[in-house]
Amino acid sequence: MDAAIIDAVVDRGREGDGRVPADLVDRAIRGDRGAFDRLVEPHLVVALGAARLITGDEEDAADAVQDGLLAGWQSLECLRDPQLFPTWFRRIVIRSATRFVRRRGHLVQLDLDLAEPGPTDSLEREFDRRQLARAFARLDPKDRVLLTLHHYWRLPVAESAQLLGLPEGTVRSRVHHALRRLRAGYDAEVRR
Repeated sequence: MDAAIIDAVVDRGREGDGRVPADLVDRAIRGDRGAFDRLVEPHLVVALGAARLITGDEEDAADAVQDGLLAGWQSLECLRDPQLFPTWFRRIVIRSATRFVRRRGHLVQLDLDLAEPGPTDSLEREFDRRQLARAFARLDPKDRVLLTLHHYWRLPVAESAQLLGLPEGTVRSRVHHALRRLRAGYDAEVRR
């Protein structure tokens, strides 16, 4: 399987430039819902796409993001550095989506087009997408989280490590092994 296929399937832009106005965070902490809305709005599309990749289900993804929004609103005062808001919010959404997968406890078929709908380039490309989607859906949720962080959000290893609370070397190793498992799953789909 070509790495370009993975990138083409899950390569979506990262949201914004990452800068968060400190006064907006302060106002949201003091209970200003409009300020909170302005904080999370630039991150919602990407958060929903990531939750879809992790859960494999449109409704679970929407519920996971909704739970993440509620958890974020309720614990915003725990955010120590306003500039870390995007990372902090990502962590909440990832944890929420992972909880949904654990609660469901069964394998789902994932359509990677759920991450962000777009036109089909060709029949062959669509076939590759579906094979990759089936291989991705069969991965362990932890592998899906790592690959979502690495390929969908394109986070640097250091940021992924911080988000997951793991050493950088562990993240590098786990991403490597998750990609190997994805390739093996994809190859098995091709042989079907």
